[in-house]
Amino acid sequence: MFRAQTRSPHCKVWPTMDHFAICCPIPVSVERTLRAAWVLSLLLVFAAAAWAEDWPMYRCDAGRTGTLEQALDQDVELAWTRQLSPLKPAFRNPRLQFDAGYEPVVAGELLFVGSSQSDSLTAYKTRTGERVWTFYAGGPIRLAPAVWEQSICFGSDDGYLYCLDLSTGKLRWKHRAGPSARRLFGNQRLISVWPVRGGPVVADGRVYFAAGVWPFEGVFVYAMDIASGQVVWRNDRLGYLYGQQPHNTQAIGGLAPQGYLVVDGDELIVPCSTAYPARLNRNTGELIEFKLPSPGRLPGGWFAALTPEQSKAVRRGQLTFDDLVNRQRHEDKVHVGRGESGVSRRIRVGQRQFDFDMGFPGVEGTVHSMVVGDGRLFVVSREGTIYCFQPKLPGRRTERKNWPLEKADLLATPDEMSLARSFVASSLSDRGIAVVVGLKDGAMVRGLLAESRYHVVVIDDHAKRVRALRRTLDSLGYYGARAAVLEADLSSLRLPPYIVTLLTTERDDADWTSLLSSLRPYGGVASIGRVEPAVLEQELGEFKVDSAGSQSIVRRTGELPGASDYTGDWTLSPDKLVRFPLGVLWFDDELAHFKRSPQPRFIKGVMISRPKDWRAPRIPGNYKVDYPLLPPVLSDMYTGRVLHESEMTDLRSQLQPTDPKTHEPSQYRPPSQRDAWKPRQPVVGERRNPMTGVMEPRAFPKTYGCDGGVDYGDFYTLRSGTAAYYDKTIESGTVFLSGPRSGCTNSIIPAGGLLNVPYFFEGCTCSYPLPSAMSLVSMPESHEQWSSWGKSSIQPNSIERLGLNFGAPGDRIARSGTLWLDFPAVGGPSPKVRVAIEPSQTTFQYQHSGWMTAGDPYPWVSASVAEGLKSLVIQDLKAGSYTVRLYFAEPRYRQINQRVQTIKLQGRTVLANFDIIAAAGSAMQGVVREVSEITVEDGKLHLELSASKGQSLLSGVEVIHSEAEGK
Repeated sequence: MFRAQTRSPHCKVWPTMDHFAICCPIPVSVERTLRAAWVLSLLLVFAAAAWAEDWPMYRCDAGRTGTLEQALDQDVELAWTRQLSPLKPAFRNPRLQFDAGYEPVVAGELLFVGSSQSDSLTAYKTRTGERVWTFYAGGPIRLAPAVWEQSICFGSDDGYLYCLDLSTGKLRWKHRAGPSARRLFGNQRLISVWPVRGGPVVADGRVYFAAGVWPFEGVFVYAMDIASGQVVWRNDRLGYLYGQQPHNTQAIGGLAPQGYLVVDGDELIVPCSTAYPARLNRNTGELIEFKLPSPGRLPGGWFAALTPEQSKAVRRGQLTFDDLVNRQRHEDKVHVGRGESGVSRRIRVGQRQFDFDMGFPGVEGTVHSMVVGDGRLFVVSREGTIYCFQPKLPGRRTERKNWPLEKADLLATPDEMSLARSFVASSLSDRGIAVVVGLKDGAMVRGLLAESRYHVVVIDDHAKRVRALRRTLDSLGYYGARAAVLEADLSSLRLPPYIVTLLTTERDDADWTSLLSSLRPYGGVASIGRVEPAVLEQELGEFKVDSAGSQSIVRRTGELPGASDYTGDWTLSPDKLVRFPLGVLWFDDELAHFKRSPQPRFIKGVMISRPKDWRAPRIPGNYKVDYPLLPPVLSDMYTGRVLHESEMTDLRSQLQPTDPKTHEPSQYRPPSQRDAWKPRQPVVGERRNPMTGVMEPRAFPKTYGCDGGVDYGDFYTLRSGTAAYYDKTIESGTVFLSGPRSGCTNSIIPAGGLLNVPYFFEGCTCSYPLPSAMSLVSMPESHEQWSSWGKSSIQPNSIERLGLNFGAPGDRIARSGTLWLDFPAVGGPSPKVRVAIEPSQTTFQYQHSGWMTAGDPYPWVSASVAEGLKSLVIQDLKAGSYTVRLYFAEPRYRQINQRVQTIKLQGRTVLANFDIIAAAGSAMQGVVREVSEITVEDGKLHLELSASKGQSLLSGVEVIHSEAEGK
């Protein structure tokens, strides 16, 4: 038996002549001739296969060069085709379309294809196109997998990095990349807050990837050992970087990792959506460089690669971009960023170059990608067809195999459709999101798909039921486009608030009332068994309960108590639900507005907007007027979904028609803004300084942005480099919502219980990383969010309340009244409090507070630490008696007696032989120790630390004067 070894770790076993034995007798001479011909053809196969290289990741190698040294036979023939469903990319903007089509990889005799529609990874035989196995994840798989030896790794929008066995598709391990199971509605799918969209790259037995989209929610870049599934390093710090923004301004921003990571010698390149990438140390994860371009109009994009000359070895090379990706129209001209035209749309195999845009003989439609493996060329069209071309061999007769798109008919019974029809009839609309919690046999799911236009999300805790329904819906062609099935612990399940139009279940063995907060205001409906009206007393919103046999129909009938509409014209929006801190509820770019479009209105859960037709001719020479308006667009403010023309007909009938011949004012400014392009720094009334208790003007940082800001009552919103806000009810400081830029017209509006940030980015090529809309919802105080509080004048011996947060990336105010300042100060303008430490080489570390054990009221204090600190002196304190709180959490050790320290205040021992693990019970669990009646006479508080085991460690210090208690 012959055995040929490819240059990859995959071994191929070839058949002997006995497998081709002829059953009927033949002359010896004929047999000898046949054997000679067979051996010759087999040797030709071996000649190709023995040197057949794999294509184990996107663009072949860790440098993403798209280069393969092995030559491909010049004369090829079509062996098979397989039709898959065309993919819809997450974003409309081409600079963000890293997932516009299928990106296969090849290892040995298997072709692997991930799908963002069916949330699956499938292995096909390279020789025949036959399916070998399919694995379903809990969310879209938007980027190509990566192969290392007998493992294949890929990420999903469900927030996990998966590692499967290459041959069988069985799960080896998976790792949740984000700190919790929190979900949001992203690109019209229910996904993790931290989807894995930093495409994995493998090198030296490690897989590198990134999770998270919105910098201010946290971004995580990983290196993991593939064999063990253990984390080698994780960098949490990359979402909170106070630094350069477009137009030579500054804000707290960071990475928005979407695109394929690149290994460049000892560096790791992390693409950042429509910005330019970051550089990290591949061995440690430490940031080397990241900044958004200072020029205001230098577009970037998701693609980065090494030049092909770097393909022979993994070493530090020349990074290149594609200016076909890094280009976009900016009003009347096209702006082009850095790069070589078309480099992302060509590969080189041996001495041949394949240009996707030149097409390929035998391929219909637009070529999306090409890969080479197992001696074959695979071409993927944008329309979803995979073509396999193999070398022509003498005497071989090829029977082309065509694998059509597999799609069966939906078989819903009359009873199933009747039951679903009754639920749909009771709801606000047959469009939107329907959630089915708890499965029996999928009857409700089939009925809803047959009788509505909902996107149906199914959630169950039984793995076999989930797998079976996924396969069924995939075979029907519904998966992803109309339905998705998630596996989750139903006892702890939480859904994002306000997004669900219809909530129901197939089971009656559980209480689902905890999920009613997910119902959409103004008509969300739930049918989840018997519910007594009294159980809704603690729920937000107004509910009405009707009985229907054994079921109760629960309706969220009106607006959220405390929420308000916004009717435009810079009026107040006294919404009582929009409060710091805020988290993303949904994001999408389905509805885009020109940057100088008029403000939208928010009425009864609907955003009414009139984008400008910025591609229409502009009146030359008159810059006070520009483009006409397009017809009004209605969208659901709780999901971002653009409403069908059949929805909200009463509201539509009240809208004024648009005149396409009327040119609009160039700018829309509130009367309070005097300078149209360079507004003054905001000063909005007065506030009580939380450190001194003294009344002062409410001034807070504002960097570049022609939107000077609008006072909506409790909330002031503005463009400060990025979209930003200031919560006056808590004196939050400037909170930067990094990722998008907001409009030249103020487009950040509190209404309907949300902070609405619609997509006011079209017609602009500024290299902000996320041209997308989003809406944010108020979160618990434990939620991590940072601000730049601003400079403040501190008089000698005047501070009566203060928190120092060691290693934090920004300032943060607590509802108790304490202003926590980052130390060292790295998060932008901040009060200059005089603090002295020893040694100066004290190590400051940060981890995202989401990793902290539940129950800590201030996990964002405990999660960051100062290690090795010996002394701390806080100056300018008001004389008197203080309560001092010391905050701790152990980030490293897991056992007691590994870190033991003693702490003194004003020379008095307040903690002796203190062991954080012993006090907390586990690592990453916050511990607070309060000490009363600490006297300050000379304006200074002295703290001393000494360690008998390990190094000293402290997360934060809070000092409160006796006269400031309760203020």
